[in-house]
Amino acid sequence: MTKTSSNTRGLSVQGKTRKAVTEFIDNLLDRKFTDAERSLEGVKGCSFGDEEYKAGYVNALEGLLFTVRSGDERDFLNRNKFTPEKLKDYRAEFKDFASSPIRTSWDSGYFDAWSDLMQYKYNTEK
Repeated sequence: MTKTSSNTRGLSVQGKTRKAVTEFIDNLLDRKFTDAERSLEGVKGCSFGDEEYKAGYVNALEGLLFTVRSGDERDFLNRNKFTPEKLKDYRAEFKDFASSPIRTSWDSGYFDAWSDLMQYKYNTEK
């Protein structure tokens, strides 16, 4: 049984993948882009069980890195003030997108990555 820290509670990924993803998110939110890129390579080496899901999840993380690095205020992540209430709402919305039966496995991975980011931000208040 794996011990879950309160910072990672509620994430869709488990085990070594969870550790790699949280390392990536920490580096991303701390604007340590070289470390985030290194962490992203670690995520790419993890097993997700479904390659299509993994491709969507990793694509979302790559997009997040690009968005945060650019600092473009028109981007969703850069323009929003994430209150705890908004983070919960966004997470629920992304979870709904991910679990929709008309979505592909790639879509589910993509939206789960966004959901995990919102959950992690909520847990850590970053």
